[in-house]
Amino acid sequence: MHLITGSCVLFLWMYTLTLVKSQGCTREQFINGKLFDPNFDTTDLAATYSSGAQVRVGCNVGHSGFFRLLCRKGKWTSSDRPCQPRPCGHPGEAPFADFHLEKGDDFVFGSQVVYTCNKGYQMVSRTKYRRCMSEGWDGVVPVCEAQQCSVIHVKQNVQVIGDAEEATYGNVVQFSCKSRTEILSGSQEMYCDENGKWRGEIPTCKAITCAVPEIENGFVPGDIPEYKEEEVLHFSCDATYKRTVGRPSKCTKHGNRAEWSPTPACEPIRCRLTLPPQEGTTYQLSRNVFSPGDTVRVMCGNKYWISHSGGTSAVTTCKEDGEWTLHPVCQEVVCSNLRPQHVNHWSVAWRRQITLGKTATYSCVTGYKKTDGATVATCTRDGWNPNPLCQEITCNSQSYEDSDIVGEVKTIYRYRDQVHYVCKAGSEGSFTLTCKEAGWIGTPQCTSTPCKKLHIDNAIITSIEKDNYKLNDHVEYVCGNEAKTVFTVTCEQGGWTGTRKCSVLECPKAVVPHGFAVSPSNDKLYYTCNEGFKRPTKGWWAEVKCNAGRWFGLEHCIVNTTCGEIPEIPNGEVTADLQNQNAWVVCNEGYSEQSPRLTCREGNWLLNGVPVSPNTLCTPTGVPCNPPRKVDNAVVEASYQKEYLTGSAVTYRCRLNYTILDGADTIRCKDGRWEEKNTTCTPSNQQ
Repeated sequence: MHLITGSCVLFLWMYTLTLVKSQGCTREQFINGKLFDPNFDTTDLAATYSSGAQVRVGCNVGHSGFFRLLCRKGKWTSSDRPCQPRPCGHPGEAPFADFHLEKGDDFVFGSQVVYTCNKGYQMVSRTKYRRCMSEGWDGVVPVCEAQQCSVIHVKQNVQVIGDAEEATYGNVVQFSCKSRTEILSGSQEMYCDENGKWRGEIPTCKAITCAVPEIENGFVPGDIPEYKEEEVLHFSCDATYKRTVGRPSKCTKHGNRAEWSPTPACEPIRCRLTLPPQEGTTYQLSRNVFSPGDTVRVMCGNKYWISHSGGTSAVTTCKEDGEWTLHPVCQEVVCSNLRPQHVNHWSVAWRRQITLGKTATYSCVTGYKKTDGATVATCTRDGWNPNPLCQEITCNSQSYEDSDIVGEVKTIYRYRDQVHYVCKAGSEGSFTLTCKEAGWIGTPQCTSTPCKKLHIDNAIITSIEKDNYKLNDHVEYVCGNEAKTVFTVTCEQGGWTGTRKCSVLECPKAVVPHGFAVSPSNDKLYYTCNEGFKRPTKGWWAEVKCNAGRWFGLEHCIVNTTCGEIPEIPNGEVTADLQNQNAWVVCNEGYSEQSPRLTCREGNWLLNGVPVSPNTLCTPTGVPCNPPRKVDNAVVEASYQKEYLTGSAVTYRCRLNYTILDGADTIRCKDGRWEEKNTTCTPSNQQ
């Protein structure tokens, strides 16, 4: 029994031991299992391991960490991570280059990066990649250098801006001509590209010339191939075409180019209208472009004109040159703002524009009056109305039966012209008429004179001698002959009665003491004085005539040292004592004398020992006045004077049907100023 039990126990132990050995783990089982990683180092693993064995597996070169295995019931188990590739860190930046992972997903053992140079740069290193080794990255960071372009060679007349000798990728070199009389032919700038090649054409400088252009719808006559700077291109346009620009085209330098300016071009001939039209202008159409021969009617507003000042509509035609036969725009009726001729006051300012219907006030210069009695000037289509605004003041010639005009007789007289009349036989006196605004001013009056002084040859008047005699006047004559006959004539209505003739009585031979005479005939002689003597009056010789047996006007000669004729003093009178050689001056009213007494010295009249100037002896006692002011519808009752003495007065006379009120018709000059009076001529029916 005991033997059977012992045998059973030994059998169970042996079975268990065999079972345990049969549940171990092997190396092949790990290598071929799912826990295996190619990065494990299995060179030190045993062929088999018993159940419950723990094994540490190392990593291959380039990896880090370790892996623990546990053999349990014939299977390998583990909770560790597999071997990790050893990291190398960043491979390094290369200037002007980029890199990318060619192998691997990270910078760890076994990965490889490849470097690529940027555009315009080239690799100068032997290798362009780096690999992550167990000791780190192999090699060095590659180097990229910029692509370099070759040297640009240009001629000496070309200006280079930039580096043309050591240019690298991206560099730009610009060119210009050193002389302003040349232009660039070729590229204005060149660019060094990514391949180290220059892009562009090496330029040269040449004289400024322009080639003959191709002109659409036009042509250039002649065979000139090119033109120099500033030369003008003479070209023509085809029929029905015209130049686009009126100015001539010249060969002109523009920057680094030579071109025609303005561009020679031809365009179809067209006439154009501005739409909408200007104010005051209307067209019966809606288009604005017309061909030669087309017509357009232009209509103007009330205050506008076309063609002529009175025209309010007109037809204009498009001509072959693209212009209208009549400028198709109405002009506003405008009158000149310049002061018209002979106008004194003018209310229009020179910048002011006067349009149709507007009026202006004005006055005329001296010698002119408003035309047709106008009160204002009115702007009309024909200009200012009336036209002219001022007309010259004139007077028609005036004749009178009892008088004759002295001097030139005219048909028309101008303003301020004076006509002097002398009364005819049978009347006496004279008068003067002056042409003024209201016509002739003055009083035409002759005094009846039945008889004028009668001249009877060889007879002299013994009674009172006058120029004119009244009716029934008696005049006694005596003949100058030997008979000495006395007779009387009477003034009657028909003239003198009782007249008779006297026989001729010759004059005796003339005796001129201290002188001599020459007688060319029996009734006339000429005489002069000897040396040392002189005539009492002016002149060194004189003519005298024989009448009634007597020489009239024969004067004695006086010694040169004595004074003869008394000087004539303007504005005064002189009385003289010739025996004592003295004279006294009495000036007219309003004048005063420097000294009232003149003395004779050595044949000359002296004033205070100085030779006398007659014009300075009598001087005004006060400041004279200018001519008095003009009063409308009135004239002054006196002849015109340039100056009026202090104290003198003038009187105004109104024209017919006008009256001066309140006795203001007379004003007086006082020290250069006229009295201030409200002298006004008003129509008589307004009183």
